[in-house]
Amino acid sequence: MVVHYLQTLPEPILPSLQRKYPECFAPTMQLHLVPQAPNHIPPFFSKNGSSLGELFVGFLKYFATEFDWNKHMISVREAKLLPRPDRVEWRNKFICVEEPFDGTNTARAVHEKHKFEMIQEAFLKAWHRMRDKKDLNGILPLRATINGQIR
Repeated sequence: MVVHYLQTLPEPILPSLQRKYPECFAPTMQLHLVPQAPNHIPPFFSKNGSSLGELFVGFLKYFATEFDWNKHMISVREAKLLPRPDRVEWRNKFICVEEPFDGTNTARAVHEKHKFEMIQEAFLKAWHRMRDKKDLNGILPLRATINGQIR
């Protein structure tokens, strides 16, 4: 989900290697061969000037308020949203993330509505807290964890 978000910003931070270099990252390629792909791929330089904090809050907002879970699936292979397939393996799944090589749903474990609603609520609460307080401790109590207060 993070990779998708960083690929779909107006100024992307990450490219789709499969889209830019299909000869190196073909969907039919066996996964164990990917690290042996040609090393002629040049470095990617993003023009995005957002801070890490801005990106994090944007990520939370995107999945809390903008992403349409009912209509779309995430494709890092294409670096964009795709319509949700109507095939049986995608039905009754609340989060749909296309696996870039075999096309299956990597988020298929989220098949209970209650669990999905908990995830949605967590995104919304985290986004509101970060937007309003701009304090990471509001959603990740790091100080309490470091001091041994949370077990």
